[in-house]
Amino acid sequence: TASALVFGVVPAVRAAAGASMHGALKEGGRGGTVGVHSLRAGGLLVALEVALALLLVAGAGLMVRSFVLLQRVDPGFRTDAALAVQFSVPSSRYPERDEVLSFYDRFIEALEARPGIERAGLVGQLPLNGMSWSSQMKADGWPPDRVAFEILHRRADRGYFEALGIPLLRGRLFEDRDGPEAPLVVVVNETFAREHFPGEDPIGQRIAYDRTPTPESNWYEIIGIVGDQQQLSPRVPARAEVFENRDQDWGRSEWIVMRTGPDPIQFLPIVRATLHELDPLIPIAAVRPIREVWRTSMAREQMLVILLGIFGIVALVLATVGVYAVTAQAAKKRTQEIGIRMALGAAAPQVLGLMLRQGLAVIGAGLLVGLLGALLLSRTVASIVFGVEPTDPVTLGSVAVFLGGVATLACWLPAWRATRTDPLGSLRSD
Repeated sequence: TASALVFGVVPAVRAAAGASMHGALKEGGRGGTVGVHSLRAGGLLVALEVALALLLVAGAGLMVRSFVLLQRVDPGFRTDAALAVQFSVPSSRYPERDEVLSFYDRFIEALEARPGIERAGLVGQLPLNGMSWSSQMKADGWPPDRVAFEILHRRADRGYFEALGIPLLRGRLFEDRDGPEAPLVVVVNETFAREHFPGEDPIGQRIAYDRTPTPESNWYEIIGIVGDQQQLSPRVPARAEVFENRDQDWGRSEWIVMRTGPDPIQFLPIVRATLHELDPLIPIAAVRPIREVWRTSMAREQMLVILLGIFGIVALVLATVGVYAVTAQAAKKRTQEIGIRMALGAAAPQVLGLMLRQGLAVIGAGLLVGLLGALLLSRTVASIVFGVEPTDPVTLGSVAVFLGGVATLACWLPAWRATRTDPLGSLRSD
């Protein structure tokens, strides 16, 4: 509907303005003058095509650069040769905490006894899984008005950090002595230590997940600091995070993460068989190679690269065809003019230059409008790109030069052909 309206307005307006049949015939006649109105309308459409092509190709270029930069982000854990599977321990057969924890220990021990599985550990939620919970936090000794907000939480065990190669920066990880009845302990990430204990040593500090701790509040001692991991998206900087010991903050639905061989999915039958030996009634709920977890976190950017790339290519082709068509039409209608100029002594390069200047004016106007549009849309584009400014001069300049070069070639070719087809022959035939 929109296309019909846009492309129907111009002829409708011209008809309403009373364009005479005699003028129309004269404009299109072989011996008449150039159809100025039609050429201007064609030039306007071509300029619009060039502007839109620049916007789309520039958007595709920005997304490609953004996607490349995203792939260079350090996730904070190893993504190769690692597999994660999810399962749940039913309360009907394992009603007590100690039964559940014992099942976890036996499952991990049985997996690590299998050839090719180097290390295994439990975690409540995978990184970049889009699911987490947060709370307030207060440290022992903080003044009453000091409270930390939006602290992320995840339960894990020592094997989780070692299976994914998450570095221990200071202190220690969870150990056997940190059992269910032992004092509560946590491991925090580097961002937590930097934001909430700047210039202090967090190791040994006690924290509670309350705005105003009470005698019933649970206090956790910080025993270690690990490197940051990407939690929600590689686009989002790591937030302060606390890891609770899975023996002290236990659950029934867990992910088990394993360090495996180069092709992690080949170890899935081994994991299934191991779980079946322990309890044939517990199924595997989900399977995620860690490499796929990392790739999936960039699926949105990858889709935008593909879509904008397709639209950019289509727009580039349309703009090139439009420039060629308008220039070819102008050259055809100016055949006699070209013949007269050359009969009066104008050289072919001079005539070619005249036609090119008119075509380049249209191309230049389209590029200028496209660049202005890119600047106006910079705030919108800023929300979808990563690590690159939406008005990045390198990207915009490169796209403008490339698009201008292609459009210039499309303009030059029909103009060059017009000066090589013996335009004087049209005068001799008349």
